Amino acid sequence: MKLRYLIVPVLVAATLGGCAWARLTPYGEQARVLSASQVGTCKALGTTTVQVPATVLGIPRPQRDVEHDLQVVARNALQNVHGDTIVPEGKPVNGAQTFEMYRCINP
Repeated sequence: MKLRYLIVPVLVAATLGGCAWARLTPYGEQARVLSASQVGTCKALGTTTVQVPATVLGIPRPQRDVEHDLQVVARNALQNVHGDTIVPEGKPVNGAQTFEMYRCINP
């Protein structure tokens, strides 16, 4: 009987743990992710630090899913500064990451 109460939460966590939660907006769909060496002629617009859940019910989400969601949220944030490109600064830490924002098309 007790086992049944444990199985359901574990199955839910396993299912949700593999999901990408962030969705691109139409503006974010047009944004690019480049490296620092590729934005030399772009106009810097500042930085943004974004955060997504790194765990679900105490279970760590796959790193690739966390990184994907961080990039999606950062790409969506470009709309606030009318940018078109993000550059990740370092690696994600506890579901948070900082990105530099640029306008590379018609700077």
